[in-house]
Amino acid sequence: MAADQAQARFDALVRGVGPERRMRDQDASYRQAFQLVWAQADRAGPMTELERARFLLRRLYPDLEGPRLDAIMATFEREWVAGTWTGVRRPVASPDSGS
Repeated sequence: MAADQAQARFDALVRGVGPERRMRDQDASYRQAFQLVWAQADRAGPMTELERARFLLRRLYPDLEGPRLDAIMATFEREWVAGTWTGVRRPVASPDSGS
């Protein structure tokens, strides 16, 4: 199947660049994912802090659906009401990240 062949080629390329490059590429991908998801949140329009947290978590961690996400959101809501959680914060770009 074509997807399996493409994945095998990609995996071989990734293995071929060495661990230091893989680490740099993974870090760059991680940062880019956060930038993209925050841009999606910006385009989605105004949200409460709890809505924004759910929006970001669902996109960054799609496997978090269901009871796990609900439990996290319940904790955020309790802490929001108690004043101990002030919401999610946009990551600050580091000087070497190119952002």
